[in-house]
Amino acid sequence: MQHLHQGTTLQGGKYQIEHMLGQGGFGITYLAEQNQLKMKVAIKEFFIHDLCIRDDTANVRTLTQADMVDRYRKKFFKEAQMIARFNHPGIVRVTDIFEENNTVYYVMDYLEGESLADIIKENGPLSERTAVRYIKKVADALDYIHQSNVNHLDIKPANIMIRRSDDEPIIIDFGVSKQYDEQKDQATTTPPGVSNGYSPLEQYEPGGVSTFSPQSDIYALGATLYKLLTGNTPPKASYLLNEGLPPLPSHISPQVCKAIEWAMQPRRNDRPASVKELMRMMSAAGPEETLFAAPREEERDSRGGVDDVATPYDDGKKRRVLIAVIVALLLIIVTGGYYMLKTNEPMDNADSKQTTSNVNPPEAADGSNPAGAQDSPTTDNDAIQPSAEIEDVSTSADVSEVAADTPLPPKSHINLDGSFYNQKGSWPVKFDIQVNNCKISGTYRNVSQNVSMKVVGRMYDDGSMEIYDNNSILSVNLHKTDRNVYEGQATSGTTTLQVRLEE
Repeated sequence: MQHLHQGTTLQGGKYQIEHMLGQGGFGITYLAEQNQLKMKVAIKEFFIHDLCIRDDTANVRTLTQADMVDRYRKKFFKEAQMIARFNHPGIVRVTDIFEENNTVYYVMDYLEGESLADIIKENGPLSERTAVRYIKKVADALDYIHQSNVNHLDIKPANIMIRRSDDEPIIIDFGVSKQYDEQKDQATTTPPGVSNGYSPLEQYEPGGVSTFSPQSDIYALGATLYKLLTGNTPPKASYLLNEGLPPLPSHISPQVCKAIEWAMQPRRNDRPASVKELMRMMSAAGPEETLFAAPREEERDSRGGVDDVATPYDDGKKRRVLIAVIVALLLIIVTGGYYMLKTNEPMDNADSKQTTSNVNPPEAADGSNPAGAQDSPTTDNDAIQPSAEIEDVSTSADVSEVAADTPLPPKSHINLDGSFYNQKGSWPVKFDIQVNNCKISGTYRNVSQNVSMKVVGRMYDDGSMEIYDNNSILSVNLHKTDRNVYEGQATSGTTTLQVRLEE
């Protein structure tokens, strides 16, 4: 008999076994009921399959290598104590620990759902949006673990459960984890296990993880994301050392490809130094509120100012409006020219100031240009911070309040195409705006995500603009550097990028 049978009770009837959920190298996990609370729980039992046996009374006996089994048994007990100290929504919760049947048990919350490994096996690769959302949640839990000088050392899709009730990822199975002391030296000397495709090179080497190193878990996190997006188990670390990572599918964004490649560098020191550093690189690809991502679905409903993805009908409607505006402008120009010829008088200076399309201020001093930007960003660690010289545009600003003596530009329709960029990469964007008496209204479109949002703002006499949305997600400051060229900065959250747009 290798596992406990249905109906077996533990702790004097406090727990009753229903059935086995799974078995690994160091233990067996059961579904059980806490009889007093009438609540389902998961119970993990220490049982090394190749070195232990169970007698007819359910007691566990060691077949061979008793010293090693005892060492692992003590580690199993410490594992339970360690997890019990954690208090994070992304880490399985341990509620009890006890010794019985000549072995150790600990009790965990029972998570109803599936592992990411099972989900991929049944449904194939995940969408980038879903995969990145899961990975960011797991990364947050890993960062919490690392603050306690703990390496999980077994991050992989099989050890990440997706809870059915709220679609949240939970890290489970700390069976090969290591606790390190304040000097970041290992507190236990048991050799780590390995999972081919997910374990880095140092985990295969004797003493390779004897000191605390977040990079070991970061490698596994990148390998897990690789699996979620491709459906394929990553190559072994030794293969990557000689051959490199196989090309990722073309539909995966450059930011995410770069993040995976960085996390899975064979040399530990070539990987990000922390989980947060890796996540900053991926911030351009995730579902959070940034310049580069669509708002979450629940936020769409509350904002009211967020449009759905543009459709062919929307584009056609815009074209019809544009044609009508162009025709109207041509009629105004022809009529004005006729009037000038008839009267032989120059137009008033105030009128000429109103025509924003002909303003031609000097070339920008910094000569910034996104042409030198890299194809994809690496990390946000050195991201450009908001400049103190740029006025913060608040949603409370009333663009309708214009001084009576301020010259008002004529009503005009402007299409701006270009990009947000920094030294690491660029992101194509479009603005379709209407200017009416200094007031700006229209839409901003993230081309790579194919998502639009409504924007407002104001235009000044020199052609400069302030554009922002009603929810303080995006703020853009532009100045005109040439007849049809605008440059400036775009801010979203704590990220500030350069902007270059052309009419």
